[in-house]
Amino acid sequence: MQPKKKKQKLDENSLLGYTTDDFIKSQLDELYSGIKQSSSPSTDQIRECLVSLKPMKKKTIAEAYDSLKSKKSLWPLPPEMKIPNGNFKFLPPVEVVHVGGGRTSTQLRSSMTSDLLLRLSESFCEPKDYLNGRYIVKRALFLMHLIPKLLKCDFVSVIKFQYINKDVLKPILHVKCKSGDTFNLIPSGCVFKSSLLNQDRNAVRPDKVYEEGVECSEVHTSYYNSSILADMYSDQYLNFLSVVEDSQSLKQALTILKFWCERKGSGVSGHMITSILLHLNLSGLVSSEMDTLTVCKQFWNFLSSNLVSAISTGIIVGDPTKTAGQPGLYTDTCANLCYNTDMVSLKELVHHSQVINQLLESRDHNNFISVLTEKVSSLFDLYDVVYKVQIADISLPESSLQYCGVKFRGFIDHIKDILCKAYGDRVKEIKIEYDLSEPWSRKSSPTRPEFVLIGLSIDQSNWTRVVDRGPSADTVDAKTFKEFWGDKSNLRRFQDGSIVQAVVWNGKSAQERRSILTQITEHVLNRHAGLSADLIQELKLESGDIVGRDYYEGDGEEQAQKIIKTFSELSKVLRKCSKIPLTITSVLGVSPVLRNTDLFPQAEYQVERARKQTGLDPNKPTPPFVKAHEMVCHFELSGKWPEDVRGVLRLKAAFYLALKEELESMHISAKVNIDFMDIARNGFIFRLRFLVPKEEKLRAGNISFWVPCSGANLKVQTLTLPYVSSHLTSLSLKHSAYPLTVRFLKRWVACHSLSNYIPDIFCELVVAHIFLSAHNSTPQTATSAFLRVLSFLSSFDWNLYPLIINFNDELSSETLEVYKNFMNTRRSYPDACIVCPQNELSDLTRDSPTKSSLNILKHLAEKSHISSLDSIFKPNVTSYNVIIHLARNKTGRFITSQAQEHHAKSTYFPVVEFEPARRYVEELTSAYGHLCLFLYNRYEPSEVGVVLKRAENSEVKFTVNGSMAKVRTESGKVKDNLDAMLSDFDLMGKGLVRNIEVVNLEV
Repeated sequence: MQPKKKKQKLDENSLLGYTTDDFIKSQLDELYSGIKQSSSPSTDQIRECLVSLKPMKKKTIAEAYDSLKSKKSLWPLPPEMKIPNGNFKFLPPVEVVHVGGGRTSTQLRSSMTSDLLLRLSESFCEPKDYLNGRYIVKRALFLMHLIPKLLKCDFVSVIKFQYINKDVLKPILHVKCKSGDTFNLIPSGCVFKSSLLNQDRNAVRPDKVYEEGVECSEVHTSYYNSSILADMYSDQYLNFLSVVEDSQSLKQALTILKFWCERKGSGVSGHMITSILLHLNLSGLVSSEMDTLTVCKQFWNFLSSNLVSAISTGIIVGDPTKTAGQPGLYTDTCANLCYNTDMVSLKELVHHSQVINQLLESRDHNNFISVLTEKVSSLFDLYDVVYKVQIADISLPESSLQYCGVKFRGFIDHIKDILCKAYGDRVKEIKIEYDLSEPWSRKSSPTRPEFVLIGLSIDQSNWTRVVDRGPSADTVDAKTFKEFWGDKSNLRRFQDGSIVQAVVWNGKSAQERRSILTQITEHVLNRHAGLSADLIQELKLESGDIVGRDYYEGDGEEQAQKIIKTFSELSKVLRKCSKIPLTITSVLGVSPVLRNTDLFPQAEYQVERARKQTGLDPNKPTPPFVKAHEMVCHFELSGKWPEDVRGVLRLKAAFYLALKEELESMHISAKVNIDFMDIARNGFIFRLRFLVPKEEKLRAGNISFWVPCSGANLKVQTLTLPYVSSHLTSLSLKHSAYPLTVRFLKRWVACHSLSNYIPDIFCELVVAHIFLSAHNSTPQTATSAFLRVLSFLSSFDWNLYPLIINFNDELSSETLEVYKNFMNTRRSYPDACIVCPQNELSDLTRDSPTKSSLNILKHLAEKSHISSLDSIFKPNVTSYNVIIHLARNKTGRFITSQAQEHHAKSTYFPVVEFEPARRYVEELTSAYGHLCLFLYNRYEPSEVGVVLKRAENSEVKFTVNGSMAKVRTESGKVKDNLDAMLSDFDLMGKGLVRNIEVVNLEV
């Protein structure tokens, strides 16, 4: 019988695999129907208008420029480009060809503009027009001549200029018709000798581009040459498109791949995606007989494994058996189709394809479509550090030469070269982004970016290095090193005896070390590009302003290290204690501060000040809040524990008392409670709990007053939480950005007054998912990670999916298999189901957050994700119905001054974990949580915002459980008695509540 069952199981697995592929295919079909353009616009009218134009008489380029300029159309090229010598004769286009997605029926609904290629006459260009930008200028004159002709047509509404693929040398015309159709008119088809435009040739002479007296050597103009070659051989590329036009599966796959590429924001054009797919078809890797999913798989496999190496050697689309011998994507000749696409953009596409392949291999059909359509909205989604640099109007002749003297393009290339040299091994990749996508009016000057965004993918092990060692003082390279770094470089002697040039950066605190990249950027751009520090801005969250305190040396990390050091000392003391019968084998830290994720690490409590504040005088402020840092002790194994829960508790209490006596003999203060003991050391309080293995089972079902908590809660406190905490501690040590990211998220939750509904452990686990997720590259800075957390919270559907965090792959395959059918047993899991080792049933989030608080969190994350960094932490208080103002000196959280020095041998014990505001909000929630939401900031509890869940006059049926604060109506039903409710708010918070403000009682 057993072999039969095994065979049946195998058949079910094979059926599951078939069903999974079918499910993904149906998802792709549904996606295709939603993104494809329903129909292509008619091009007959505009084609007839363009072809019927009459030729002009030949003029000099200068005369043609002057005559067209007088017709109220400004020059579409950058003002730096000089008007060259030569002749210009307007000739109508020989042919108007529909290209791009409109030709192959793969146009996206989000991009409704159709591309029309205007094939130029062979006699339009003269043999020497490829030199010194003459073809570029004549091409622009051709477009300017089209404008007045097109405006006379009845169907044309607006004409603008636009750059295509950020090529500043080749503007195009963006024509909007009265019917709503839009067209891009792209002149192409010049004829020159291709060998004159090889990558190692110079086709722009400095003396023809720059004014007299500008020194510049004749460098290679590869960009300029490739730009002209792309126009020359555009016809050959069109010959391959018939393959796509004749296959429905290729059309569907190409449309989906274009959409995928557009969502990822890599800057790779649909033209290049089409070229790669055609290359795969001609190579035999893709055929028209394949279905859509198979074509996409082949495409992603090629990208993830071969694209970078193939582009590096040169792909020839027309002949897959050969390579071009130089980087690029070529037709069957020498025209590079990706001359305007940098290698960093291609690597981004490779990364996204690797993520898709991992999902397909794991057969994770639940997340496939969400990852496929996930939008990369900013550089922070892929890069760790982002700078905003203003573009300076400086002359860089050699860098600008291949752009015919266009300054800002030369400036961008120049600063990229400088930064690559300055960062060295601190940075893996540099991405420079600028916007040239918006069309501009024909009566305006060409669009020009005011700033660039620089994204850095950093190396975690090197980016905070304080010292950069240079060459030895007696070498030739030492002079070059000194010239590059200037006065920052000095001779230094190191411990190994070497004397070298070295650069030392400010890095005393962790906060300063995280700013070393900014120090480098400001120094080298000031020295080599003339940019002052105020023109360079790092886009980041200021940790000192968000999670800092006046008494911290930095942003709190140093304060946390004091607590961690004290915990380590106390652990050694506890393991050496001998007055208890069993040996303490291990001490586990549970408190967030022990993994450096506590929002505001506790300062040393102030002995003298706290002593004066004892008593119940209502005129005096409450004692300052003192946090107890949780820790759990494990004993050696013993079979002598009682079989009764009360006996276990009494024996544990005896252990606590014995340990207290021994600690006090060492001048360490301690205080014993029924289920824990608090220990004071170095001005910090640690709350110790003993773990007895059998206690959890003994407590199950016991509701006696002797038992402080149930067995389930005990398991969470002493087993689940310590185990998960150990994994989170390892994660914080592995990823230096993890602790600060958690603190940012906790601060964000608190600023939006959700402290009462979102537990700290929820924040830590969500951030852990971002760092362990295979869907994205691991973030290396807190700002990048936090923005990705907001993106995740704004898009994740907690109702449909569990959040699985598989620390060290410890979750069993059986557990993972159970959660594949999550919706079948959804009701048995909490609203926020987070699964991790030792937390397979999501006990850590069993009670909170609830579904309503998750919806609020999602709404806030959506708003914060699209906001500027300055406004992310600003709360919106306009939605409150009632505001309860609290007396700040009664909350315990009002002291922000620097703590006094703690006396280590003092026997005074402070008031621990006393938070009147928190207790007040918990009591309000217990009494009126079914009627209202109570929102407050736990760390700055100056007010409590009350949001009514239903309208003031709404009537409901009477029930005994819901009879609090109700008044009977004439219809026999009941409604909320808001006056009584407000009176209860004041009475329950007597002494703490300052006043109650009614803002608006309409829901």
